[in-house]
Amino acid sequence: MLSDDQRRFIDEFVTLLAGWNMPANGAQVYGYLLFQNHAASLDEIAEALEISKSNACKAAKMLEDKGHIRRVGERGSKRVLYVAREDFGTPFLHRTASLGALSRLMETRGARSADGPASERIASLASFYAVMQTAMEQIIAADTERAEKSV
Repeated sequence: MLSDDQRRFIDEFVTLLAGWNMPANGAQVYGYLLFQNHAASLDEIAEALEISKSNACKAAKMLEDKGHIRRVGERGSKRVLYVAREDFGTPFLHRTASLGALSRLMETRGARSADGPASERIASLASFYAVMQTAMEQIIAADTERAEKSV
């Protein structure tokens, strides 16, 4: 069961992740799994968070698709268990790639379509996106290396 401090953490976590467009049930399940020292079943998740098993299942599927959690098998059982991923950069891979696409769009079509100060602004934005992509790729690579060493 969750302590009062853990529940407060999860409540704040839900509020903060809403700004990243994460549904409340998803943020709750992710927060719960961050506290677990073992893989958790949908039944355990639903009971601890006081949500339906179907809502826990939908949230787990979304989190798994986005790279926040992963499934683990239980030897001799068909039961599905979930854990929070140790490689925290995985959910940001798609966003990182989109920064590169934005940079290329600004450099090609944006630059061709604008002139004067607007052209300079678009070129600066292209450079900003490229720098952000490089920085995020470096951070994700370092985190992936950390996660691989901890396993």
